[in-house]
Amino acid sequence: MFGKHLVDRGLLRESQLIEVLDAQEKSHVSFGRVAYEMGLMTLEQVMEVIELQRKKSIHFGEVAIELKILDAAQVATVLGQQEDTHMPLGQLLASLGILDPETLDRELRQYHEDQAASPLGEESD
Repeated sequence: MFGKHLVDRGLLRESQLIEVLDAQEKSHVSFGRVAYEMGLMTLEQVMEVIELQRKKSIHFGEVAIELKILDAAQVATVLGQQEDTHMPLGQLLASLGILDPETLDRELRQYHEDQAASPLGEESD
């Protein structure tokens, strides 16, 4: 993991990494918003799913399938799009002013070189 690499290299404290990972998770766009922006759901449908989701405590996509608003393939598509909404760790570190772009670029190159040199490209602890 790139964050661990930065901690191991002394460029980031563990507490900073945890804070940035929390911020990264919060930058995540909701399933309903992604489905709406993709044109798969109306705002009314999103609100209907949210309301039922609160009562049942199950995932948004499961409720949308149950209500026959989306099918399983559409849920998978939205989840794939949703995954792409996370701000990359390096971009977040730069935007928060924790590391400058030059350091990030250098460390990303080093991280990828280290990964390529490890057996089968596996991450090392």
